[in-house]
Amino acid sequence: MKLPAGDLVLYPSTSIHEVTPVTAGARVSAFFWLQSMVRSDIERRTLFDLDQTIQSLSARIGASDPEVVTLTGIYHNLIRQWTDI
Repeated sequence: MKLPAGDLVLYPSTSIHEVTPVTAGARVSAFFWLQSMVRSDIERRTLFDLDQTIQSLSARIGASDPEVVTLTGIYHNLIRQWTDI
């Protein structure tokens, strides 16, 4: 993956990846780790998929649509249920 200067990539630490040699110029990098408050990979994926669906529906039918409001409430309830503080 080649990105413009200043861009970054975030990926799970479980992802297999490769860093290739620099053929021109210099590679400057920074890295850090994040820890999710939602421990389960399955729960995080479920939240991500639900959020993406809510965003898509909001764009098509509006954020104030009753079903979108209901799904948003479910999303927030799941975050509260699955979060370890």
